[in-house]
Amino acid sequence: MSRTSRRRSVLATCLVAVTAVLAGCGGLADALRPTAYCSPEDPVVNPTSAAPGDELTFVVSGVGHHAECSSTLPGGARYGISIGSRVDGTGNDDLGSRYYSASVAVLDPDDAGAAEATVRVPDDMPIGEARISVDLQGAKTLCEIDPSASCAPDPFAVVGIVD
Repeated sequence: MSRTSRRRSVLATCLVAVTAVLAGCGGLADALRPTAYCSPEDPVVNPTSAAPGDELTFVVSGVGHHAECSSTLPGGARYGISIGSRVDGTGNDDLGSRYYSASVAVLDPDDAGAAEATVRVPDDMPIGEARISVDLQGAKTLCEIDPSASCAPDPFAVVGIVD
């Protein structure tokens, strides 16, 4: 084989290799993108009204099922459970409107995202409507991976806090 033929052969081999690498870059980029996990379903809370100090049963049946996210949670994923409500200032109170929030539990869901617990309403919880919400921790949702995605707030259930 002549020197020119060898150069052409090496050049052709290099072109094939470069083309193969460039063609695989899309797949490589997809492989390097972190997995998005589906958010938990809205919880069910019973009873739907309680006084400060009372206990509530809190159940998450699993996570959503969507094409753009994984419905199987990774090991180490947890649910942070919090209760919160908007409190309006009254009378001479110059605080105006503020938000009350308290963490009430951290749960270890199963692989399918199901979890259940009994939680206690904090003694200083204001009277009125409250939300008990679920924050997925240790597994990124689509909204955390793609900030341009349109996402709802954390899943929640409404509970009436009474005297």
